[in-house]
Amino acid sequence: MVAFYGTIFMLVVLGHKTEGQFLDLKNMTVRDTFLSGTLPDGFLWGTATAAFQIEGGWDSGEKGPSIWDWFSHLPGNVPWGDVAADSYHKYKEDVQMHVDTGLNSYRFSISWPRLFPDGTNTTINQYGVDYYNNLINELKNNGIEPLVTLYHWDLPQKLKDRYGGWVNDTMVELFENYARFCFATFGDRVKYWATFNEPWSFVAALGDFNHDPDYSMRYKMAHNVIRAHARAWHTYDDDFRSSQNGSVGIVISSMWGEPADLHNPADRQAATNYMEFFFGWFANPIIGNGDYPDVMKRMVRESRLKQNQTVSPLPEFTEEEKLYNSGSTDFLGINTYTARIISATNETQTCHPDGHNFASACGFMPDLMGVKESVGPGWFYMGSNIFWFAPWNIRGILHFVRERYNYTKPFYLSEVGIGETYKYHSPPNLNDTWRMCFYMTYANEALKAVKLDGVDLRGFYAWTLLDNVEWGSGPDQAFGLYHTNFTHPSRQRTPKRSQGLYRTIAQENGFPENANHVWMTQEWLEWCHMEEAYAPTRPDYVEPTSGARPTQPAPKPPVSTARTGQSLMTTGILGVLVVLVAICSP
Repeated sequence: MVAFYGTIFMLVVLGHKTEGQFLDLKNMTVRDTFLSGTLPDGFLWGTATAAFQIEGGWDSGEKGPSIWDWFSHLPGNVPWGDVAADSYHKYKEDVQMHVDTGLNSYRFSISWPRLFPDGTNTTINQYGVDYYNNLINELKNNGIEPLVTLYHWDLPQKLKDRYGGWVNDTMVELFENYARFCFATFGDRVKYWATFNEPWSFVAALGDFNHDPDYSMRYKMAHNVIRAHARAWHTYDDDFRSSQNGSVGIVISSMWGEPADLHNPADRQAATNYMEFFFGWFANPIIGNGDYPDVMKRMVRESRLKQNQTVSPLPEFTEEEKLYNSGSTDFLGINTYTARIISATNETQTCHPDGHNFASACGFMPDLMGVKESVGPGWFYMGSNIFWFAPWNIRGILHFVRERYNYTKPFYLSEVGIGETYKYHSPPNLNDTWRMCFYMTYANEALKAVKLDGVDLRGFYAWTLLDNVEWGSGPDQAFGLYHTNFTHPSRQRTPKRSQGLYRTIAQENGFPENANHVWMTQEWLEWCHMEEAYAPTRPDYVEPTSGARPTQPAPKPPVSTARTGQSLMTTGILGVLVVLVAICSP
């Protein structure tokens, strides 16, 4: 009987209405309902990190400087990356933390200037080679699969000085040489490679620290990044795949652009355009037709004509390059934390935010027209005005990408996480119930994407393993499952409460019926959809003197099989009611 009601529940959610590439996720009763079940066998559970944010040893072992080393040593900045979390010296402890968290994968990045101090293969640093060999061997000896990112923003400063960075075409060949060296040196043990992490972020938001007031330089940077990715993928495909049997993908970030009114064609088109500028800029050349999205080419050209620029700054791919680009990935990693509500405006207006309480992406898309961006009612602040609680964005973006680009290869959720504003010199709050809520809800949405939407999702990577250097913010944004003591030279690590929950989710491969954490999740679910649950992530939050939050659910004892069955039966009956409502509604 329990199985019957569970089937009815699945049919209910499968009955979500769609408008082509958009799932209808407006019905909160259905959208926010908990689903029990497990992910497919072989599913990868891990954490993700970045070299600059955790390694330290910025000038140890003959490492060359990166652009982030340069930036952090500018007058007025604090060079937190010099030591960071000291993973350069504590990599064995990092691996043991993965073992203790029951994880079977670890996504980390290689520091290009640690291997090639001047950015070229004329100067190979054996100390750097030894470090990554030791880390990879330690992982493999503990049954942990490495997913290695080749570029997580730390461009060798020597290449910036000599060529200006990614704006220069020479970078394509230099990156291919670097990738080839990594494949040849580590590929006998590394079976998952990501060429780039979040090109939108380091191109659109960072721009290699170049002065680019009209954004033209960023379009050129993106062009070379896409070409470099394709070159690296083809290098592996031609010269390494047959002997190493690995896979090479790319990690793309995006907020999910949800139409304000799913049934309004103008809002659907505006949301599509938003996603094409945010996600499709890099995705369409690689998993689409090999070229930039048509709407992007048109809007950039029209926007610049209004500024009396007769030539579009968006470069063009040759027909040969389009064929070379298209399909140049074995998997797609998606970093997604949050979402935005997108509504249509007149195309004479540039993309703009509707409100001032959130960080808008519109400022990084100056040629996107006819789009208004907002956050939804009932969405909650999560440590930054960039991030707002919207776990359903996982299903929304995975479905969109699959349908929009006819994408049939595997997905990995390569970064999913929540931070809180934290003063590193303050006592840590290890009772991070907000992070527990986050992983309960976001991991459950990953399960729904697989079970209900049929998405080929093969991994989930929490951001992040331990509190680290959040780029320009230093250690004042804490995302880790482990607390890092930045006031002590040893960078002592201490597990937070969320580490135990994430360990259980990973070890159970999701939310199987009768598991203790499933009952806890069901008990916490309503509270996890309340703003109060995320209040501690705010910079002005003061912990109650009692140490307890008044409406926080108490942890429950182990649940009996009978009670779990009763809970599932209730869910099933509610599901039948929802089906009847959906059938009878227009």
